[in-house]
Amino acid sequence: RAAAGEVEAVAVIDVVEGTAVAALPYMQTFLSKRPTSFTSVESAIKYVVRSGQVKNVESARVSVAPQLHRLPSTDRYIWRTDLEASEKYWKGWFIGLSQEFLRAPAAKLLILAGVD
Repeated sequence: RAAAGEVEAVAVIDVVEGTAVAALPYMQTFLSKRPTSFTSVESAIKYVVRSGQVKNVESARVSVAPQLHRLPSTDRYIWRTDLEASEKYWKGWFIGLSQEFLRAPAAKLLILAGVD
């Protein structure tokens, strides 16, 4: 049993370093095409399914709502996280991730949504 404060396990969910780093140059284009607000949570769900970001409608119903925040002044829904503001950190999130994951002295769990 690990002592308090020691990491017993690490998990990486749906991130492959090479794929993530290769996609970074396209993120600004992706974000610029993404709507900034929605009239309802259901319209946001329809958008992510139609755009192919999420393939399963039930999955979108579970995962999209927590990503949104309702603006009381306009009754519109906006993205909770301003991804553009985090751009300066993007490479640092992924560069070396695979090596750090493999080197971690703990149980490992890698969950991938795709097969790339």
